[in-house]
Amino acid sequence: MRRSLHDAWWRLVSTPPHSLSENLLTRLLGGGAWLYGLGVAARNAAYDRGVARTAHVGCPVISVGNLSVGGTGKTTCVEYLADRLVRAGRRVAILSRGYGSHGHDGRQLEQRDGQLLIDGKPDVAIDGLPDEPQLLARHLPGVPVLLGRRREQTGRTARDQLRANVLVLDDGFQYRRLARNCDIVLVNARMPLGGWPLLPRGPLREPLSSLRRADVILITKADQSMELVSALQERLRAINGGRAIVAAAIHEPVDLQDLSGTAIRLDRIRQARVALLSSIGDPDGFEHTMTQVGAIVASHDVFPDHHPYRLRDWQHAVGAAHAAGAEALVTTEKDLIRLQPLLGPPAERAMPVWALRIRLRVVNGEEALDARLRAVCAR
Repeated sequence: MRRSLHDAWWRLVSTPPHSLSENLLTRLLGGGAWLYGLGVAARNAAYDRGVARTAHVGCPVISVGNLSVGGTGKTTCVEYLADRLVRAGRRVAILSRGYGSHGHDGRQLEQRDGQLLIDGKPDVAIDGLPDEPQLLARHLPGVPVLLGRRREQTGRTARDQLRANVLVLDDGFQYRRLARNCDIVLVNARMPLGGWPLLPRGPLREPLSSLRRADVILITKADQSMELVSALQERLRAINGGRAIVAAAIHEPVDLQDLSGTAIRLDRIRQARVALLSSIGDPDGFEHTMTQVGAIVASHDVFPDHHPYRLRDWQHAVGAAHAAGAEALVTTEKDLIRLQPLLGPPAERAMPVWALRIRLRVVNGEEALDARLRAVCAR
């Protein structure tokens, strides 16, 4: 498995230091976390006390976010919520900053009749468009996804021009400039009961005490740590003060998808040797899922989250797959969006390339979550 700078950082912050240099680095990261924590506390205090103003857009806003950097499954949760709201008869729009979407502020993505439209037009070059908004638009036909750093502005556009009557704010827990009617915060089931340190000493964007702002706390990937979920639920209820719904969800595999979009049954890879390629927030979770469906993981090339793939990265992954005797290379849907420009025509591909499709399923607390969504949309 190729290790990245992110992996080195994660090992440093998640295990005790093994040398004098690691101990020094840990202390430096701890100092940075202290300064970062001061900034977060000052910013939150400004909003809590009304010194910093929030903008209202005139329709319900449901925020999906987390406390940590990556790995909780926000994209699948946004898709799950938007789908349920559409099925309930709501006109939904998704507001996304879009990781790495510089130069694309104000753009709108929407899938219609099997075609991805950008600003209402087909066949527009999508170079540089972030993967997560593309994935949401492709999975949710008829639901517009608006890109922009100032999400109060894109929210007003969605309401006034697109006639949306409920907005889903993607990765919005820290974006306090936009007022929201419901804060859904995702927590990875593998989070230790004592929590993690703040950035850069650990992966937390905010301290656990910020969960007091949450209306719904959703423990994700619960199947990867079932023995801890009940205890974690009680711990999160205590931090929140008992005001939030605390639910649990799993990310379950649906099928595989080849480059033409054809679905392939998961039993195709049962007991098959596969190579993995990913640049997501939780590569270990991806590998765990592949093992769960019965695949034999022969190699796994891991890159930092949202890595902009280059041809040499693809060539390295294929070389590692061949060296490990893999029958196919499996990646994630988000990764495939960034990889496709590098793959070439089918005749030039050295082995099958498939993307694993997953969906979020709430296994505990879904009725309470639905009731909260109905109450929010009735306002």
